[in-house]
Amino acid sequence: MKMIAHRGYSKYELENTKEAFLAAANRSYFGIETDVTLLKDRSMILFHDDDLKRLVGSDTKIRDLTYKEAMRIELIAKGTYHTYNYHLGTFLEYLRICKHYNKYPVIELKWGFDNDAVDEIMKIILEEDMFDKSMIICYTMSTILYLKNKYPAYHTQFLLGFLYSEEIINQCLEENINLDLRHDLVTKELVERFHTKGLEVNCWTVDTKEIYDRMVECGVDYITTNILE
Repeated sequence: MKMIAHRGYSKYELENTKEAFLAAANRSYFGIETDVTLLKDRSMILFHDDDLKRLVGSDTKIRDLTYKEAMRIELIAKGTYHTYNYHLGTFLEYLRICKHYNKYPVIELKWGFDNDAVDEIMKIILEEDMFDKSMIICYTMSTILYLKNKYPAYHTQFLLGFLYSEEIINQCLEENINLDLRHDLVTKELVERFHTKGLEVNCWTVDTKEIYDRMVECGVDYITTNILE
């Protein structure tokens, strides 16, 4: 079982920032997860939400910004010890931190990733020699299927939460797709179904010892967490 730091060490550093990735890199985590979003000019930034309300206090949509505009944003340092504000992280910066500290990048593709954008991110992964040392996770089944078809040796997982259904589970099993499932939907029987097919199960977001113990009992392969090590 491998532990994944959700958006970096996001309990004590602001999520998806260089500081959060470095904090996770200096701990015992196997991997570090991040969210990659496309901007208006099709450049990439690390940001989870659709808008800036939670982390900036603005209603601006992240996808309406250019790269230069996004990099000028100061993120509120609430919940941390810092007296300064944070800035958005870049994908290359994140990937190189993971590479330098020998951490496994878990890359969630957010909004707007068409096949051309997927190819662009795969180009960066290949250039950084991280093809066999990283994985992409995504809620969009067509994106996962595109990756499996064009880059069959690459590590992927299909993200599943609110849209959980037996039909989707069966599709994953039939198409040999690894699963990244919200923890309250995980059962031992489900994990065994995937393991029988030689597939793996990741779970998110596990932040208490009680939930952790249940995931261990279920036999998951990965646990994604904000705080546990």
